[in-house]
Formats: sequence, structure tokens, C-alpha cells
Amino acid sequence: MQQMLRSSHGLMRTDVPDFDVPLDGLVMRLRRSELEAVASGLGEFDSSEEGDLLTLVAALRRLPPNERAPTWELATRRFGRHKPLAQAAGDIGLDEILAKAMLDRFCRGLTEVPAPEKLAADRSETQGQRPKP
Repeated sequence: MQQMLRSSHGLMRTDVPDFDVPLDGLVMRLRRSELEAVASGLGEFDSSEEGDLLTLVAALRRLPPNERAPTWELATRRFGRHKPLAQAAGDIGLDEILAKAMLDRFCRGLTEVPAPEKLAADRSETQGQRPKP
């Protein structure tokens, strides 16, 4: 996806993956540094670094909109900063039981996300096919 960024030198083009996660009427833009920290804390689960980041975003998008922001905050504290679950939950005002359930759903979602490379291949195959008359 090609985006335009504003800088002190005017508009500048950049090719960045889509790290936006829709919430209820808002959009949460995930920082690459946070995604990298969480991916590192979880360990590699895709064949590429970029694939790991895209998989994290996709898993977060699969959650109900009202769980996405708090789940991401928990994930950054628990996996990215290596805090104990009770402390990570307490940092954002959740109890440990709810926090564990939220992170479990997120981690389960990671296993359900198709590999980004497979999705890209499927898209290119679909675009290459012409509709039948």
C-alpha cells in the first residue's frame, strides 16, 4: 500500500504495510516498533519478519472491536516488555483473569491467520483469472 506522509519537506511517498486496526468508529494505528517487540516476545511464527507483523495485525483485527485496543495494550506489555501478566493487566486497569482470557483469544487468533504469502498468492491468482462470459 502506498501512502503519502507529511514532513517538513512537503509530501513524501512511502510503501508501508497496513498496520491500521479498526475500532468502533476509530482506527488504531499500530507502531512498527511495538509490533516488532511483540513479535520478538512471542518468537517467530511466520517465515519472514514482515509476515510476523502482518499476522499480528490480522489476528488483532479478528477480535471483537471492543477488545482490540485493550488486547493490544496487554500484548505490548506482556510480550513486548516482558511484564508479568498480573502487572500488565494492572497497568491498564484489568484483572488478571480477564487479561489472560483476552491474550489467550489473541494467541489463538494468531494460529488461525493464513500466512501472508499465501494470501498474496491467492490474490494474484484471483486477479489473473478472467470472469467467465
